[in-house]
Amino acid sequence: MSELFPQLHTFRFAAPWLLLALALLPLWMWLRGRFAPVAAVQFSSSQLLVAASRRTRSTRGRLLLALRYLALALLIVALARPQVDKGLSEREALGINIMFVLDFSGTMKTKDFVLENKRISRAEAMKRVVAEFIKARPSDRIGAVFFDKGAHLISPLTLDHDWLNAQLALEEPTQGTAPGSGMLIAAESLVSAKNQTKLIITVTDADQINDGPAPEEVAKAIAPLGIKNHVIQMVDFADGQRYTASGQLLNDVARITGGQFFKVSDYAGLRNVYRQIDQLEKAAFKERKQKAWRELMPWFALPALGLLLLEFILGRTVWRRLP
Repeated sequence: MSELFPQLHTFRFAAPWLLLALALLPLWMWLRGRFAPVAAVQFSSSQLLVAASRRTRSTRGRLLLALRYLALALLIVALARPQVDKGLSEREALGINIMFVLDFSGTMKTKDFVLENKRISRAEAMKRVVAEFIKARPSDRIGAVFFDKGAHLISPLTLDHDWLNAQLALEEPTQGTAPGSGMLIAAESLVSAKNQTKLIITVTDADQINDGPAPEEVAKAIAPLGIKNHVIQMVDFADGQRYTASGQLLNDVARITGGQFFKVSDYAGLRNVYRQIDQLEKAAFKERKQKAWRELMPWFALPALGLLLLEFILGRTVWRRLP
């Protein structure tokens, strides 16, 4: 049973009050033994039965009654509707689809992020934090898009997060910055998704957009599709003026789609932003969880009917008794 139903520890009865009928079975058995009519054959004289007057015991009748009582007990248990938890109903329909749009332009090679007292590149920091985010969301379908001067799909939406992280680890920065192209590819992957929640998380250190379609035009195109875009800009606050124009542009992209815009300048800030997004999107998902139960009634009702059928056949054939 544990192999067939690994959720057996969640066993319950939907109508447990019906189990009270089990307490009536012993009473019925006692009343039947005390007041039920006894099978007999009339004889003109009791002298005819002298030769057969010794006491005999037959277990056949008791076995037939045992089959009947066991079947009734199983039927009562079945009517109480035994169940086990089978998880969330409509889980796929209510989950979240997430596409990452990740910047692998040449500036992502800049080593201005610090992790464990060691300077790492922006690209390395981004890959590490994205991997943590993915690990924390095992139930969501997640994919990723790479962009530099162009864009291509790293992974479609998938639940195989180990494979996705392996693909991300292979990417290295090149040249150019075309976040609009990445957003278009991500949106194309999300449009066909069955899940209701569709989300893009764009990460870039762009101080200027010089390739691909205009991100704000892409945002206007995908907003009616119900696709939200959170945008994270990795910046050097020591040279904040350099990011003013691009920051305003990316903020508009997030706002148009109903997403949020974040600026980060270090590894801790980047992790904190991902935690904010994680909690923000998880809240909507948790509210839509629905419990589903697997009905176990057939596992009790079918054996009960089988026992009643066996009792009926035996009582009218090989174990038939005189009236």
